[in-house]
Amino acid sequence: MEVAKLSRVCWLHLRGHIKMSELSSGVEYEIAYIVKLTNGASGWELPITLKLRHPDGREQTRRQSILEKPRGEWMELSGGTFRTNQEETGEFWFDLCEHGGHWKTGLIVKGIIAKPKH
Repeated sequence: MEVAKLSRVCWLHLRGHIKMSELSSGVEYEIAYIVKLTNGASGWELPITLKLRHPDGREQTRRQSILEKPRGEWMELSGGTFRTNQEETGEFWFDLCEHGGHWKTGLIVKGIIAKPKH
């Protein structure tokens, strides 16, 4: 399995998108980032920003601290939820970023998923 490991950066921005046509209509979905902090992770004093942009341009933005998250364990970070409908077309865009300008290390990204919310 391939994963992306953050070595040492001062600016982090992950971005992805999913087409409405790839999702089932009438279902509520959640974007989830599957990540792990290594034992030596550092520089996460500032919260990360998670954004979800709807096809009509509306945005959901939330900030989440990962400083106190357990090290060495896979976890899901919620990037937001949305409901699909037949009339809507286009794409949902999602971002995870931290632009605090200080050095950070030790984040492993396994993947980003859109999953039905129960």
